[in-house]
Amino acid sequence: MKKALLLSIVFIGCLRLLHAQQDRSFVLSQFSFEDTAGHKYNLDALKGKVVFVDCWFPGCPPCRAEMPYSQLLQKRLHTMQMDSNIVFVTISFKQSREEWLAALHRLPMPNAVHLYSPASTYEITMAGGNYPTYRIFNTKGELDVQPCEAPSSIGSIDFVLFATQNGLGVKKATELFLSQKDITQDKLTLIKSPLLRTFWKKYFDNLDGFQKDIDALRKAN
Repeated sequence: MKKALLLSIVFIGCLRLLHAQQDRSFVLSQFSFEDTAGHKYNLDALKGKVVFVDCWFPGCPPCRAEMPYSQLLQKRLHTMQMDSNIVFVTISFKQSREEWLAALHRLPMPNAVHLYSPASTYEITMAGGNYPTYRIFNTKGELDVQPCEAPSSIGSIDFVLFATQNGLGVKKATELFLSQKDITQDKLTLIKSPLLRTFWKKYFDNLDGFQKDIDALRKAN
């Protein structure tokens, strides 16, 4: 009985800590990790950019499965000329540094700043204990309170990253995208938001190439 009570108290305490963390505002300068050379890397070096953070660890199958989609996401953004102010960052938690470095050479990783979190520092703040988790810092260096969708959320995550560069938060950008997610190319003039209209026009202009890449990836898996 006492053991059960103690476990309940610990569980409630963890929940309260998590909610408290989510309610706080965090900025790039508060986060330091290790780079592949073992040097300290402070995320403040990326201030002024939209920073797309992938929280993962090598032993996580869903994390590994998303990496090729992250590569395609980068390719799509570059094709649409929407990547000039975006930096991709992966942060590995939980496992050893050696396992992390081995995974970087073994897995199809995106072109990113690859970082490691010793002793899973900042794990609750960044990932909340869920993997994979994707977060965005805006151009002011502020961490958006809302986690964003995974790279395999094709179209949606593209727009969120594009919209973040233009001052929208994750929640508003996602809601805006969902309001017109079934739009067709011949209906572009019906989109009221100039930002969303610009995105869809560029997306449709390159749709055939995007679809070929997506089909090839899905066939390979």
